[in-house]
Amino acid sequence: METEQHVWVSGLPGTTYMVPGILMDTRGKTQWDVQLSHSKQLVTVNATQVKPMGQTSIESVEDMIQLQDLHEGSLLHNLDLRYKSQRIYTYTGSILVAVNPYEFFDIYGLDVVRQYEGQLIGSQPPHIFAIGAGAFGSMRKLGKDQCVVISGESGAGKTESTKLIMQYLAAVSMEKSMVSEQILEANPLLESFGNAKTTRNHNSSRFGKYTELFYSEKGAIVGCSIKQYLLEKSR
Repeated sequence: METEQHVWVSGLPGTTYMVPGILMDTRGKTQWDVQLSHSKQLVTVNATQVKPMGQTSIESVEDMIQLQDLHEGSLLHNLDLRYKSQRIYTYTGSILVAVNPYEFFDIYGLDVVRQYEGQLIGSQPPHIFAIGAGAFGSMRKLGKDQCVVISGESGAGKTESTKLIMQYLAAVSMEKSMVSEQILEANPLLESFGNAKTTRNHNSSRFGKYTELFYSEKGAIVGCSIKQYLLEKSR
């Protein structure tokens, strides 16, 4: 390996996964100097702890299945690279990973809805609307119920992601009606009863929600059912 090369370093104190860095000096056969990418700290490690980084991990990818280096450290590094360039969504096959930016991005307008409408997952850049398009398209094509599972720790953005999915489904409904508008407008009211402030999240959902949208044969939303279940006793 050469100096200034992007590498992975394993076995660092306090970490259980490989971390990214740049090889700075190979003056010895066994001890090499590496500058860690995130902390910019210069560490001296055993040469056996250093492995070359694949090009996909240097540039980042939209779908993490395409990573040449496939391990926990590479997944975290890819998400970090994308997050720093304000790309908060990343695919892992048909799974969408979202990193909460804790700020509003103007990427949910009607023009974006039309961009993803009728598109297969993976044919467009990663986006929450792609998941909605996949579920709606499969329901219409197969004539069977579809399910979107939104999971994550407190503050990950589950509630907001749910609202965005419903926003997309209401926008692509084959017939516009008051039902769709009423479903979207009911969300803030439900949150006022079901959310609470925690140490990690000022608007934390105290209960998990199982939301069912009912469609007509034409593909129009005709109703909605929301069931709640206990998420954490501490809430």
